[in-house]
Amino acid sequence: MHSHPISGLKARHPLGFLAACGLLRCLSDTGAEGALDCDSMGIGRVALGWREDGGEEIAVIRSEFQVDTPVILKCVTEVANRQRHSKAWNWSRKIDERSKYVKSAQSAVDRLLGKESTRCDADMFAALASDLVFEKDALRRTAFDLTSGNQGFLKSLKQTAERFEKGAERDLDEALDGQWRHRADDHSLGWDPQTQRLHALRGTAPEGDRSNRSVRAAVLLGSLALPLFPCFAVGRALRTTGFHDDGRQKRLSWPIWRDPISLSTLKSLLSHPFNNELRDRGVHVVYQCAVVQTGGSSGRYEILSHSTERSWV
Repeated sequence: MHSHPISGLKARHPLGFLAACGLLRCLSDTGAEGALDCDSMGIGRVALGWREDGGEEIAVIRSEFQVDTPVILKCVTEVANRQRHSKAWNWSRKIDERSKYVKSAQSAVDRLLGKESTRCDADMFAALASDLVFEKDALRRTAFDLTSGNQGFLKSLKQTAERFEKGAERDLDEALDGQWRHRADDHSLGWDPQTQRLHALRGTAPEGDRSNRSVRAAVLLGSLALPLFPCFAVGRALRTTGFHDDGRQKRLSWPIWRDPISLSTLKSLLSHPFNNELRDRGVHVVYQCAVVQTGGSSGRYEILSHSTERSWV
């Protein structure tokens, strides 16, 4: 097995973790998960782990055969292009009407059952909402949808994928191999705590700085990880895998392990309660971050906060 350290994707960072999960999904073969047949590119079996590097934990991709940057670029670009044109990202500009969602999701399931497509579309629909939880035909949205106002979650996902394809090599290099410089004008979708606008603590007047700054490839990879965090109904409430809401504060939690695991094992791990039993299964720390408001006194924008270690239960 060959190891490929990804210095840009750090364990403590919520978007770093999401992007690492998205990268694993892109590199996993189509026979298991329906993402892309990377066996034809000479990758073979792929797994994701974490290791300490310079005082920080970074992602490590382990593959059966050597993985180089051009292969990663090809896999990510092809998966992003396929997702951009999928039904799951094109039934609406935002997660809104239940009737539209049901019709489009049912079509994706029918195609899957008829073996006309892979699980990709169906899994993405399951990550966006549940048709069981709605109010007056309006869906409850995944907890990862932190957009508001004129923003549209699905529209933003598509725009990120479109813009990535125009500068894919440079964008991917920033996300995976270097320091995040936030060069893109896209919205980070609230997944990057570093883009939080602190107003009085900033060096420039907020009204004169309205551009969105993001690490485009990291946001893209994070969006491709969404099927690993499906939504489900609990009574009349919608829950998103990885999130806990006690009625006062919504939090995202994620586990970090050492030895590399496959995509199917990661799916199982993310759905497991984060209790002491995970220690025996190789998880050495669980990070968490809160969903907080930003944008000043008149702002109603939500964003993931900086992470802290979660206590074991």
